[in-house]
Amino acid sequence: PECVPALREVHRRLVEEVLPHEAAEEQRLYPALAGPLGSDEATSTMSREHVEISRLVDRIGGHLARQPDGRLRADEVPDLLAAMYGLDAVLRLHLAQEEEDYFSLNAADGPQR
Repeated sequence: PECVPALREVHRRLVEEVLPHEAAEEQRLYPALAGPLGSDEATSTMSREHVEISRLVDRIGGHLARQPDGRLRADEVPDLLAAMYGLDAVLRLHLAQEEEDYFSLNAADGPQR
């Protein structure tokens, strides 16, 4: 039970900060990149990662919603941990791809490292 408040805070930040950021990329950044990248399809893998990020955030939220008393059942912990580790992996990959693929498009700044 002592971990649940921290988990709720992480979920709140995901919902209030990460998901809106992902939505803004879909609405503004990716359409703007279609020209420089040569196709709308160039951002399709990143869009798919956004779907997976949202799915994992929802999965974490589902666990929290089922336990309003602040206690997780022992049988929920493995799935919750899998969702959290999965989200960590997808977010790390997503951020690395953004840095490599999109931030390098700014030729005026020279190569990005």
